[in-house]
Amino acid sequence: MAKLYVSIAVDWEGEHFRDLGDLHAAREAIQTSLGTTVPFTHFICPTYWLHPQRPRCPTQAIRSALRKGDEVGLHVHCWEALVHAAGVKFLSSPDWNNDGSGHGVPLGAYGREAQVILACARDLVQRQLGATVHGFRCGGAMTSDSVYEALLALGFRYDCSAFPPEVVSRGFGPTSRGNLRDTFGARNEIAAYLVDLWGHAPVRRPECANRLSLGANGGGVTPLTQPYWVCAEGSRLLEMPGNGAISDYASAAYMSKTFGALLSRAQTSTTPLFFNIGCHQEGAGRWKRPLIDFCHERRRELASEAVVLTTVAKAAKVVRRMSYEETGCGSVA
Repeated sequence: MAKLYVSIAVDWEGEHFRDLGDLHAAREAIQTSLGTTVPFTHFICPTYWLHPQRPRCPTQAIRSALRKGDEVGLHVHCWEALVHAAGVKFLSSPDWNNDGSGHGVPLGAYGREAQVILACARDLVQRQLGATVHGFRCGGAMTSDSVYEALLALGFRYDCSAFPPEVVSRGFGPTSRGNLRDTFGARNEIAAYLVDLWGHAPVRRPECANRLSLGANGGGVTPLTQPYWVCAEGSRLLEMPGNGAISDYASAAYMSKTFGALLSRAQTSTTPLFFNIGCHQEGAGRWKRPLIDFCHERRRELASEAVVLTTVAKAAKVVRRMSYEETGCGSVA
């Protein structure tokens, strides 16, 4: 029987800290259910430090949520302040939020300048938190071809953005885009982007261009998709899929079903399997509730010897050891 490596990620949008108390409460609830300390991976967007008026110190607020064993990664939403800090001309579209802030503008829409924005964002996080950042999750899970190329050029070790379209579009499959409603039945404009980017069909629009992922994964992303290598110009980057999704879109039932399927597969697998779930920092308690409920409902299995609770970076190290002899691209688990 192989181990199932489970990682919990928190996306910090770079907007506000009003829901930080809910994140503390969510972590305590999860650890109480499991009876053990659980490491988190924090993907942090650095625009907290770019707000002209800050009600509290961003560094202090973020550090209050970090625990020994946690990982700090990079998260990038193209807020206007961040784009200007990078010295890049701000784009107001395409925008899945349609609010003009830049939060909903896919990083890939910036093409080659995505690398400049990423470099600026990583430098901000590393300087302000004194951390070394190796991992990335794109805002809106929108790691398109130009973003992959930028990550490769900047030496990132992994991306954690590949997202199963069926989470945001019921009925999605090889022959259907689904109804663009998430597991709760809610409709969100981001669904169309995610179906294009992580679906089965090739897309050329810069913000959803998916040649690299399709070529490496051999098709679209599903709830059972395992890590795979994305290659370009002689370099490769490990994709650690967010297959369990985040609790804004994924119900506890969805997480439990996917977890159960992977745990069952691990019983006959000769290689480890991987499962990633999470939530947003910016999101009141009800948006974190599905994650809490899943951890409570599956507490026995999560606390068992069959499961390893770890950060995304440590899970990625396991994948790299598995594929040490591999030189090509594609699936490694």
